[in-house]
Amino acid sequence: MVVALALVAACEPTTQQLVKQGKPIELIHPAKPGVTAGRMQSDFTDCKIEAAQRVPQQMMIGTTPTYTTPVQTQCVNYGYSVSCQTTGGQTYGGNTYSYDANARLRITAEAQCLFRNGYRFTTVPKCPADASTRPIREQLYALSANTCYVADVEGNYSLTESVR
Repeated sequence: MVVALALVAACEPTTQQLVKQGKPIELIHPAKPGVTAGRMQSDFTDCKIEAAQRVPQQMMIGTTPTYTTPVQTQCVNYGYSVSCQTTGGQTYGGNTYSYDANARLRITAEAQCLFRNGYRFTTVPKCPADASTRPIREQLYALSANTCYVADVEGNYSLTESVR
């Protein structure tokens, strides 16, 4: 069941794919009013480095479950001879993979660092297609009920405000 859930999650489109398709998305975005994009990028990098130092990788090895099909033998009489055919006995799964057991904890440590630096995580909706928006600028607007994001065809986005 875990493998099935992982496969379903792997099929989910990324934010960038949804934006490219023009589909509406909601974005969980760390924001700090009045900070420049350059300062934000620097803070993000600093927090990523701090989190990597606090929570180093812990690579683990896992193996997928195995399943062996049941063995069945069917025999048929042909006069004085018997012909038998055996099927099954194939084993599936048992694949080995590696993963970082600390990946989620490192993401949490990064979020804590951003929070300590004054960032707050906010749900930012896509700007309505028919709405006018304020000009995109280097320094972020203070977050408000009108905060939204606009995206380009490559899936990049910028925060702004819709003007009604």
